[in-house]
Amino acid sequence: MASDATDEELEKQAHEMAEKALPASLPAAAREKKLPAVKQKILERLKAQQAERASKAAAVSGAADPAAGGAAPLSAGLPSAASGLPVGPTAGAPAPPPTSPVVPPPPPPPSEDQAVRLIRIHKVEVCGDEPWFADADVRRRLRESVADAHKEQKILVAPPADEVERICPEDGRVLGAGAVLRLGGAHLGGYGESDIAYAYRQLSRALHPDKNHGLEKAPKAFHRLSEASDELRHGLNEQRTALKLLVAAMGGTATEVMLERPQEALFAEACRLLCAVCGIVCEGEVSHCAQTRAVMKFERSSRIFYSCHLQSLLSEWFERNQLLDLYASACLRTAYDCAPKCFRAQFLCLLNRAAIAEAKRNNDCVRGSWPNIMQAYPELMLWRSLREAIHSRVWDSSGEPLPELPDPATKTEPTKTRSQSRRRSRSRRRRDRSRSKQQRPRRDRRADGEIDDGRRHRDDSDLYQRDRTKSRHYPRGAVAERERKRDYAWESRWTSSDDPALGGAGAGGGGPPPPPLEEEPAEELPPTRDVREAVCVHPTLDLRACRWARKWRSTMMAVLPSGFDSALRLTDAEVRKLGFLLWEDIVAWASKAPDLERVLALFRADDQKETASTSRGIEPGLPTAQWSFVPVSDLFLVVGEGIVGMTTEGIFADKAKGAKRLSLKECCKKPRPWGVTEGSDAEHGKFHLDVCSLTSLQVEGALTCKI
Repeated sequence: MASDATDEELEKQAHEMAEKALPASLPAAAREKKLPAVKQKILERLKAQQAERASKAAAVSGAADPAAGGAAPLSAGLPSAASGLPVGPTAGAPAPPPTSPVVPPPPPPPSEDQAVRLIRIHKVEVCGDEPWFADADVRRRLRESVADAHKEQKILVAPPADEVERICPEDGRVLGAGAVLRLGGAHLGGYGESDIAYAYRQLSRALHPDKNHGLEKAPKAFHRLSEASDELRHGLNEQRTALKLLVAAMGGTATEVMLERPQEALFAEACRLLCAVCGIVCEGEVSHCAQTRAVMKFERSSRIFYSCHLQSLLSEWFERNQLLDLYASACLRTAYDCAPKCFRAQFLCLLNRAAIAEAKRNNDCVRGSWPNIMQAYPELMLWRSLREAIHSRVWDSSGEPLPELPDPATKTEPTKTRSQSRRRSRSRRRRDRSRSKQQRPRRDRRADGEIDDGRRHRDDSDLYQRDRTKSRHYPRGAVAERERKRDYAWESRWTSSDDPALGGAGAGGGGPPPPPLEEEPAEELPPTRDVREAVCVHPTLDLRACRWARKWRSTMMAVLPSGFDSALRLTDAEVRKLGFLLWEDIVAWASKAPDLERVLALFRADDQKETASTSRGIEPGLPTAQWSFVPVSDLFLVVGEGIVGMTTEGIFADKAKGAKRLSLKECCKKPRPWGVTEGSDAEHGKFHLDVCSLTSLQVEGALTCKI
């Protein structure tokens, strides 16, 4: 009776799944005709899964209890240590030697790259360079969303005439293989062999020439359908080969889950490699100690970069073209088209920064593969145009008066109150009186007629050159002679050379010892520029930042730590909030230019309904976003050029060691809750820093800002 009840539940579950599998736009007659067949296939699959689970459970219970009817292993009748029972000697067999208890190995040391929960910025899907490719939850959500999208949206076949017109358009356009089979794209995501076979089977039934004698282009459309399926299968093999190559370059191994639908994994590994290269080459102003810390951080980041070897990765990327050519290939472009928009925008920013790093490394020269990459990703030129516009705005100070830089020769002392001056004058008088007493000479006459003023080690005499027998503390008589000979014999052990200059035997053993070696000076940190000069002036070019740029550059100097001390993660809350505020300011400026408004479309979120396919990879339950991606790292590097550095460890500023840091709230004149955006510029929530009076904002090498 229990089995009958189980069969009824399976039939009910199969019926519900069959109704969901059939599209809602299907006519009622066709739906009733197809429903029993689909239900029967689903029911068979559910029963097979149930039988497999039952066999596994029986095998496990049989291994645990052989008397219950399961097949017992050969060693089932013998006691073992794994059973938890004491093991005693058998009859006629020698007793085994006592064994020491097995001590479990110590737990591994905690990794430095533990996953950190990010603080989401309101109306932003991804803010900054988030390592989504190393987040198991994000990767799992991406794979599940692709599978759900294929289940929910089946291949809808239109009338044969419409399908023929779509595949073979009148204007002579050649439709891509993915568009022919309706596979791929950011809406559905990746695909595999089963998806290709299903799409081909559904479309070939409608476009077969034997069923469409009245359509002249039906044979051509059917032939194009066969070619498209072959192209997609060939592309899958190329994508799997490229995926294995990228994972091997990072020291990992491609799994079966990654190879089933390789588009998501291929795009993730391509982003991982670009992130590793940009972190190793050190972007911006990076000191030697920051480079050393970056190398150590890269070697310990096993969760993000697998077990990649730094030198081998640099050699593979900069000295060979195999990895770089993959980014210009069609297989990676297909994976790019299947990725969500937020991750596509991050990929473009990383790819552009990798090109800039190579040009900086090779004296403004890049390899021949980069023009092919620019052709494969025409969106990259749009982002480069926006970067150049922001760079021109930062260093365009025409029409502004030149700010007066501080003169190190004339140093103004801070004003003191009357009570502070009175207290300091009294303490200074007491200190001067005590110092005069200590410096008063003592006029004691020694045995040799010399006046002893208490300073035993004077500059005009050497303690080791004096004749100690003339001292008043040296003993007299025969004892003194013996001690004198003993002292000279002891000194002759260390000055045995015949060179008189060394005080050896040639000099009678009484010469001065060799001068001591000069100690090497301690390694000093390189001098840093004045904070005000670093904010206002470009370090290499004869350019001066505008007032708008000085506001943001001074904030970066105040919020970021010194590169000699440490670095902030790119996912730090302060870095992300400051980058989002800067992005809002740039968007308000770029929206007024028609040519730059087109570039902002690369980062705007799609105006679509919230479905599983449109919000792939994003945490569920988040509200509709305005921006899919905010390029925080690029904004820091462009606006903070000359003062901001970025490595694998994080982001920092080029300022003195131990400089004081401020929070972003302390730098704001008008703080507001994060994520609240208003309409007008006056209510836009911008914070303005008092950069004009920089002389009063300098505290221990950092830059403070009045609230």
